[in-house]
Amino acid sequence: MWKAKARQAELPELGFRKLQKTWDLPLCNTSLSSLLELFHDDEINKARLLAQSTPEAGVWLNALPSAHIGNLLDDDTLKISVGLRLGAVICDPHECMKCHKPVDGQAHHGLSCLFSAGRHPRHGALNSIVCRAFVSAGIPAKLEPRGTSHTSERRPDGCTTFAWKRGMCLAWDVTCVDTVAASHVKSTSTKAGAAAILAEEKKSRTYLYLNGRYIFAPIAFETMGSWGPSAIALIKELGKRLRDHTGEKRSHEFLRQRLSLEIQRGNAASVMGTMGEAEKLNELWML
Repeated sequence: MWKAKARQAELPELGFRKLQKTWDLPLCNTSLSSLLELFHDDEINKARLLAQSTPEAGVWLNALPSAHIGNLLDDDTLKISVGLRLGAVICDPHECMKCHKPVDGQAHHGLSCLFSAGRHPRHGALNSIVCRAFVSAGIPAKLEPRGTSHTSERRPDGCTTFAWKRGMCLAWDVTCVDTVAASHVKSTSTKAGAAAILAEEKKSRTYLYLNGRYIFAPIAFETMGSWGPSAIALIKELGKRLRDHTGEKRSHEFLRQRLSLEIQRGNAASVMGTMGEAEKLNELWML
């Protein structure tokens, strides 16, 4: 039965058969392949499925929903987050109140709208979480530092004030790009995290002037949950240092959860921003 559902996948190695993950993973991969085949000519849904298949995309679902630690999503945010994850119809089609372009039932327009209501608040929240994590790990850091260059007016989002590695401070810059934007969907429908990878490469070129004086780490996320490789590596290292400094073994996971939750909040604010400040938003909801 298992081999039939897993499409004749090889049995797990004898020493790993006691782990449930080794039995579940082939089944999950088979289900993902079936869904991708179902949406073979639908780039948006393929991009969504590939992004949601990454480990980082579902981290927010494991967060303890407590208001005291900032992990509780309000009802509208939860509805939108689940709807975007499942590709469900979220609202009635309507005209964006910001740019007057049409918004379909899946409400993806809000995620890439030039006047997105969630973009700047999300950027600030993500950046603050990273900065606080450095400080909590015993590494002083500051936001938008001045004096990183005498020749460029650009400033990274933050930097440590003490050495991170190799005797150099670390500078970082955060961005969150839309997985299903028209400019990204062709690449994200073939490779999970493609938009985040491209964004990190762009950030690295932008802050090339920091080379030799700072270690620069671009931190790119996608609206559908994928993270760029530099973001994954930095947050993993930062989580390890948090664990060593605080003694909390789950520090890395808690940090990932907070970042993932802020992405969801930004998505929800962006979607709701297309509807304006109407008092009867429930008339548009489909969930």
